[in-house]
Amino acid sequence: MTEPSASSGLVDPEIALQRQVETLKQRFPDADESEISVLVHETHQRLKDRASIDSHLVALTEKQVTEELHSAGGTVHIRGDKA
Repeated sequence: MTEPSASSGLVDPEIALQRQVETLKQRFPDADESEISVLVHETHQRLKDRASIDSHLVALTEKQVTEELHSAGGTVHIRGDKA
């Protein structure tokens, strides 16, 4: 499967961020998807503004948003959970 790429040859960051939103929505089912999207995009932009290298920004974005949702009391659904 071929992903559309950005000019750098990497996967389009917007596609990667949208996947992060979908993944985080599954992990935090009680969180509002639009709020997750805002958190993901704002966090990514903040990291991008400070970064000298952007190769790991999507992964760092997921980590920071996960920590923020967890700190806010979000219920985490772990793969394999039936509930």
